[in-house]
Amino acid sequence: MPVKQRGASWQAAVSYKGTRLRKDFKTKEEAEDWSATTLAALRSGLVTPKPVLKVPTLGEHLEQVYEVRWKGTKSEGTTMINGRHVVRILGADRSVDTLCRDDVLKLKRALREHGSSDATISRKLAALSVLVKEAVEWGHLEKGFKAGITKERKGRVRYLTKDEEEALLAWALDTGEDEFHAYLVVSIDTGFRQGEVLKVSKADVFEAPDPDTLWTYDTKNGKSRGVPLTDRAKETLHKLAAGRSHPNSTVFTLLPAALRERWRKAQGVMGLSGEEEFVPHIMRHTFVTRLLASGTDIKTAQDLAGHENITTTQRYAHTSPERMRLAVQRMRGHVA
Repeated sequence: MPVKQRGASWQAAVSYKGTRLRKDFKTKEEAEDWSATTLAALRSGLVTPKPVLKVPTLGEHLEQVYEVRWKGTKSEGTTMINGRHVVRILGADRSVDTLCRDDVLKLKRALREHGSSDATISRKLAALSVLVKEAVEWGHLEKGFKAGITKERKGRVRYLTKDEEEALLAWALDTGEDEFHAYLVVSIDTGFRQGEVLKVSKADVFEAPDPDTLWTYDTKNGKSRGVPLTDRAKETLHKLAAGRSHPNSTVFTLLPAALRERWRKAQGVMGLSGEEEFVPHIMRHTFVTRLLASGTDIKTAQDLAGHENITTTQRYAHTSPERMRLAVQRMRGHVA
């Protein structure tokens, strides 16, 4: 008749002929009294035990959540990666009914030690939150708890310097990675997310209403958007698309895993392996930062980046002293 403390309450559990009954109480004494009374009633036949579903392991629970919540969604791949990471840290073989508030701290500590950013930690916590909610819904966990999110530390948004951009592009050319080089150019000059770049088809390049604009459809926020092409991005896309046979063929054939591998190699050559913010998404940061640094108004930058909320775009407005210098120059031009 185990009785254990769970937060501010005491949980009593009674096992009888393969069936387990549980109940929470305010005091240890109440829990112990219920355990003794319930076990006696079960043995005498005064209480008919209700069948209790087998409590799955955390690994099994993750697969169930995937089928019910994540499968078929736009972000199923990313959310499942986050979910697997959470399960790996907390233990795939542990029973779901053992999840508790302490696991939030355990998860945060492990991710911090690994060098994860605040944004990455928040995504893992969001995955844990879904696992907890579903466990409660299915009756595997009596009481849920908030996983919370990690507030991102304020500071400069990391973007590519001109020297870093040149080093990346040079590495791709020097190693014969022509398609990776094209991926870098298009990503930096359009600000497209990785998934948006990899969906570009031959028809998007050669059959677009405006040959100087690249459109992406079914984006993260559910809206389509077009970004005018720079000369080098247009030339790069035309050269790559010309080698594809079918109009619906994607221009890029490299898979995300292959792109990550090439990025890590280039990062190592550049001596930036230890910098956690030097990730492929930095190219999108670079696009928005350069827009604002060149004097682009924030609403136009928001539309070009496809940010649903302008506050996201405003994060980049504080990254470049050059933007402030240009603003003062423009103001002086209007002074009588």
